[in-house]
Amino acid sequence: MSKEKPPEPLDFFIWTVEDVGLWLEEINLGGYRQIFKENGVNGEYLEGMSMFTTEQILRFIRRCHMKWGDFITLCKELRRIKGCPLSLSLCLSSCGKSSGQLCI
Repeated sequence: MSKEKPPEPLDFFIWTVEDVGLWLEEINLGGYRQIFKENGVNGEYLEGMSMFTTEQILRFIRRCHMKWGDFITLCKELRRIKGCPLSLSLCLSSCGKSSGQLCI
């Protein structure tokens, strides 16, 4: 396996599916690389996750066969590359968004 250069975090919203796969490797979630690729998860999709409802979150987790802890790691890393504080705010009702949305 060749070492490819990870994508630039500041441009994550324009990442290709391949860039997302490299990033997953970088954050120790490389086991999801193929399933994310099969589901077309690119940077634009990751950006849109901040507006997911609880139902959409659960559907994503099931579709990608993710463990809940791995999903939390994914969210923390998304917050980090977005330049947000490191604390994950999984506020499903108190973040100022509609009830049932994930704050990332």
